[in-house]
Amino acid sequence: MEGVIGVIVIFGVCFAVVHFYSKFLMSGMASRTIVTSASPAQVRDAFVRKVAGSTWKIVDDGNPMVAQSPLVTGIRQQIGLEVRQEGGRCRACVEVLRWTEKHGMPNKAYTLRMRLSSFVNEMQRLDPGASVTTTPLKG
Repeated sequence: MEGVIGVIVIFGVCFAVVHFYSKFLMSGMASRTIVTSASPAQVRDAFVRKVAGSTWKIVDDGNPMVAQSPLVTGIRQQIGLEVRQEGGRCRACVEVLRWTEKHGMPNKAYTLRMRLSSFVNEMQRLDPGASVTTTPLKG
């Protein structure tokens, strides 16, 4: 009987660890809205340099601007940037548009987190007074 209880406890602990790790990964992929005094051109330039840099490419230069990972990685991911002017300030919303899951967990979530954070950090460098709001993913 003690062995059965031990196995149940071990499975419960493993389930909890996987569940909370998945939540952690999803929180890193949350949308960010930045209100800044930077111009829309500066915001779009920062997005190209920090999100689409190195191996990613801009696949749609509209609004939203979309950066996509290469097919060579086997998993296509996309991050989008929507820019609007509001009352003399620029509102930029950057969000994960496409990702995959493996065993119920987001795949390559650290890459997405790194690119989103790099963009936010660049925007805060350009405008130290920029405000950032994070919105959880609806996925």
